[in-house]
Amino acid sequence: MIAVRDRLDEFGDAVIAVVTFAGHPRLSAYRDHLRVPFAVLSDVDRALYRLVGAERGTARQVWSFGTLRMYARLLRAGRRLQRNDDDVRQLGADAVVGRDGRLRYLALPPSPDARPPIDELIAALD
Repeated sequence: MIAVRDRLDEFGDAVIAVVTFAGHPRLSAYRDHLRVPFAVLSDVDRALYRLVGAERGTARQVWSFGTLRMYARLLRAGRRLQRNDDDVRQLGADAVVGRDGRLRYLALPPSPDARPPIDELIAALD
């Protein structure tokens, strides 16, 4: 989401939202942590995760070399890691839904560090 935030002007008038399975009381903290100007929604029972096919990863997927490298970059950049009580094995998804409600793009990354290029998300808006 940080990559989307950094190129927000290229998304035009698209409505952008982050969906997390964190409970409602934690949504503000999640939004502040990511420093995103768009909506953060809660899917505690993970109905949307199941609908799009976002599965729980294995320990190897979640703690892949790429994920560890990503965290090392964040630490070098001055970010502090925070304790996470959430299900760290829940894999995410990146989706673009058209104004007509139809799914235009879906990526199911195999690990937390394997997000699709932002250019693909922007292209799916057309």
